[in-house]
Amino acid sequence: MIIDKKTGEPYINIWFGNFYRPAYDDKKFVKENIALLKNLGFNSVMLDTKAWEDFKERYEGKEASQFVAMHEYMQRELKNMGMSHEFLALYLNGDNLYPNIRFSPPIYGESVIDKDGNDGKWYRYWSDKAKASMEEHVARVLESYGENYVAVTVNGRERKPICSMWDPIVAPSFDEEGRKRYLHWLENEYQGDIGLFNRAYGVEKTSFDTLEKEDYWFECRYPDCLTFSEEDVRNQTPKARMLMDNRKWQCEELCLYFQDMKERLHRIDESLYLCPDMAQWGYFLNVDGSMLAGVGFADLWDTAARGIDIYRLAEYVDCAHFLSVPVTPDGDPEAYVTSCHHSMMRSMNSGREFIGGIYWGRYLYNDIYTVLTPCEIVASIVASGASGYTSYGMCGLDDGGLLHRMEGYFNDSLGRANEWAKEVIPQLGAKKKSNVAILFPSAMAAYETMRTEGNKERRLDLLGWYKACRDLGAEADVTDSKNLCKEHFLDSYRVLIIPDNDCYEMNPDPEFEETLRAWCEHGGIVLYGPDSALAKNCFGVEAYRHQPDAIRYQEAGMVKSRNFCTYSGGKCVAAYLSDGASCVTQYQTENGYQYAFGFSYGYAYNTKFIPHVPVEQKNNELYPLEMMKGNILADILKDTAGMETKLQKNIERAYFANGQIIINHTSYPFYVEQEGEKQYQYPVNETLLLPHSAVFVKSDNHEIEMPKHNSQ
Repeated sequence: MIIDKKTGEPYINIWFGNFYRPAYDDKKFVKENIALLKNLGFNSVMLDTKAWEDFKERYEGKEASQFVAMHEYMQRELKNMGMSHEFLALYLNGDNLYPNIRFSPPIYGESVIDKDGNDGKWYRYWSDKAKASMEEHVARVLESYGENYVAVTVNGRERKPICSMWDPIVAPSFDEEGRKRYLHWLENEYQGDIGLFNRAYGVEKTSFDTLEKEDYWFECRYPDCLTFSEEDVRNQTPKARMLMDNRKWQCEELCLYFQDMKERLHRIDESLYLCPDMAQWGYFLNVDGSMLAGVGFADLWDTAARGIDIYRLAEYVDCAHFLSVPVTPDGDPEAYVTSCHHSMMRSMNSGREFIGGIYWGRYLYNDIYTVLTPCEIVASIVASGASGYTSYGMCGLDDGGLLHRMEGYFNDSLGRANEWAKEVIPQLGAKKKSNVAILFPSAMAAYETMRTEGNKERRLDLLGWYKACRDLGAEADVTDSKNLCKEHFLDSYRVLIIPDNDCYEMNPDPEFEETLRAWCEHGGIVLYGPDSALAKNCFGVEAYRHQPDAIRYQEAGMVKSRNFCTYSGGKCVAAYLSDGASCVTQYQTENGYQYAFGFSYGYAYNTKFIPHVPVEQKNNELYPLEMMKGNILADILKDTAGMETKLQKNIERAYFANGQIIINHTSYPFYVEQEGEKQYQYPVNETLLLPHSAVFVKSDNHEIEMPKHNSQ
């Protein structure tokens, strides 16, 4: 567990900013709201101490700016309240708030040069000079403000959590040094073969050192184009290849950066617990704010526009972590987004404790907490196995972190949620292992933004598979191929689901294909969707286009999908209505099985829109997928995987050694049938679980009801 040393409670932390008035200069306001945070159950506060000139001046003994002076006051008040502080030490590009909101310039150490030859005002992430300036800032802020700094125990060892970077994004530099660095990477990527590069990029160059920025950087080559198209991906055009290479370089530079900074920061203090916030607005399942009317400053909120792979970064930090926002790419409130995000974090931190992350406040794009409650969201974080969480935000007015202005019923729910979390986390015991893994579509997540046609639907396919599993009572780990390639890692699962990933063929993973093939042959069960390039490479299956159609599985039903196909050979599990062609095909692979879906099952399960009944069906009943009498996924899990399932839509269950957590994400009361001591967030009676709330059902004999599977 991760326990706050001062209070003896699970670590529950919140960011408190003082950029805006009244927090900027009103001590009474700050004092009152620190008291509010204490009452809401937070035991530590993250202060925004990024590397600005006024902090440097203060280290040198100069008079504190108003901003720094308020930081010092906040630290004193936190101590008086019996709370601790920690630091948000570094930010993606120094900071974008100067000079309109912050009046002291950021310290870059060394910044990049933009495509027009100007100072790019962005860290040069690979620069020793830039990293040395970051190292110095962290050392001096800890030296100056180390009193009452938060301390936690992680598996019995005392650690000091620090947000060592917030929203990391690597920017290119178009000076000679930056150009040479990128071209060196590009030459290695193409094995030094300029001919191979020329064919991929559709150019005729004599060597890599002759390339100019228009030859290798997407924004320079295609200044009026924001991304590539589906057709570009299918045909592997130079446009798609160039942008993917740009993003891949950014991903790898971030790995190098965090690897180096981990060593540097642990040299300052080996007890530092490096927990950077890798993404402020969610990961993969997030909103592209620039596509919604009336909201600006959101071009990088879609993580695919950034070049980041948090699964790969996990080994270079002490805790891989980001902030979840419970909202779909369409902008709709959805509790299962946060549940899915924390399944990702659990997988990123496989084998070690981890901290969850969540956004509190009035979200810019939708007032999500008029639909969802903090009680259910905190319960999903606890149910993931997280040992605590950090959150945003108090007084982040530019981003909607308005905790101090939220309605009383919101704060009542948040306070009760935190109190329940602190009661329950120490009682849970070990998390039960999931039987189902969902493969994170790493290539698509890193390279393809929501502006590519069908991208939102493909992201929702992953969420739909996850939600379908959770509705059946089956827990699922959203993990990546690098994890699954670790020795015996995949062997612990019975089922692997492969969601849509149109970019896979441009970035295949032969090692994983070999691992997956062997696992399936030894008894594993693989599920995948239409035109799966991974399945084709791995199993040699062939998919053929099919017109959009209704399906038959026990009865006729309708599905929403961007792509439809039929897989040849094998056993027909479900058929298209118009011609009887297979829309779900079973293949046996020695001791294992594949289930090839000719439509995007996850998207069809999760979509809020359903097709009309086809006119030719006249007055025949055709139900949408999630309302059909026969549940295809449930039957596969039961009949082939040997798992016990029970369909209860929007009822989330999580299984631990000492009991189970049940979360009611519906708007209706739910009757809890399980025996055992029950700890409700809102204890109405012994069996009634209120809407949007949770209960922990403790089991003294450790024999809890959960999905099981037969031995392979």
